[in-house]
Formats: sequence, C-alpha cells, structure tokens
Amino acid sequence: MMKHSNKQAGFTIVELLIVIVVIGILAALTVVAYSGVQNRANTTKINADLALFSKAIQAARFNSGESALRYITSSTATAGNCMSKPAGTDLATLDKATDPCWASYKLSLQRISDASYMNITNLIDPWGRPYALDENEKEGATLCGTGRDSVGVFLRPLTGSWGSTNSLSIPYITVGC
Repeated sequence: MMKHSNKQAGFTIVELLIVIVVIGILAALTVVAYSGVQNRANTTKINADLALFSKAIQAARFNSGESALRYITSSTATAGNCMSKPAGTDLATLDKATDPCWASYKLSLQRISDASYMNITNLIDPWGRPYALDENEKEGATLCGTGRDSVGVFLRPLTGSWGSTNSLSIPYITVGC
C-alpha cells in the first residue's frame, strides 16, 4: 500500500521575498559601483587629454617661436563660439562640420597639431564635446600674469556664459614670466 503525502514541493512566500530583497540589494550595489567607475573613467580621460593638450601647446609654441598660443591658432578665444550658445545647448549634438563652435575648435586643433607635430585633432571630452580653449596669454596687456592660455571642460549643462571645469592653465614661456 502506498501512502500519499499532502506536502507540496516549492518555495514559501517568505523565502521568495528574501531572495527578491537580496537581488535588490545586489543590484543597488552594482549600480553604485558602476557609477563610481564611470565618473573615475571620465576624470581620468579628462586629465589625460588636458595633459596632452598642454604638451602639444607648449611644443607648438617652442617649434613656432611664438610666445602665446593666440599667434598659432589666430584666435584669442576658440571657446567663444561655443560659450555664446544659449544656456542648455548640448555641444555634442551640434553639426561638427558646419557649426561655428566645432569649426573654430577643429581649426585650432589642426593649427596646434601642425605646429607641435603632435596629432590632437580628435580630442573631445567624455561627453563628445569640444574642450574649452582660451588663448589669452598677455591679452590686452604687455605684462606677465595678465592672462594665461587655458584649456578645460565646458560646464554641464552649458550656461551660455564663460565657465569651465577641470581648467588647466598652460605655463608661460614668455621671457621673464
């Protein structure tokens, strides 16, 4: 004679809830860990790009014999065409072939590349935007310390006025500075 058991195989509701809670905690930890990695990767890319930019600018100055970057790029504020965009503009979505922001940036990169013998023509920030290049060493004055060439990351979102983060001042090469 066979006995039949009244027990059914399966999980209780409590066991299922515990599993769901554990999965939720693991998912939350993964999202937090990934976010931190992404931010560190962006910061690392920015720092590497700015260091390369600085070396290329210094090499371009040395090779051309020009003391200020504005004589190499023929501009005192390449970033000006981007900064003049309305607040909230996403520079990454602008037409890279025709927009004045991108056209002046690409031209300045080409001129720096030509003068430095270093190819920096494809330098863009982690969000696909140009870097903020401001060529203003000795702008408007003959004294050292009046202004320094600088390169940085445009504010996110763009504010429609001058401003950048992670900005790097390029050291003077002008005699006596």
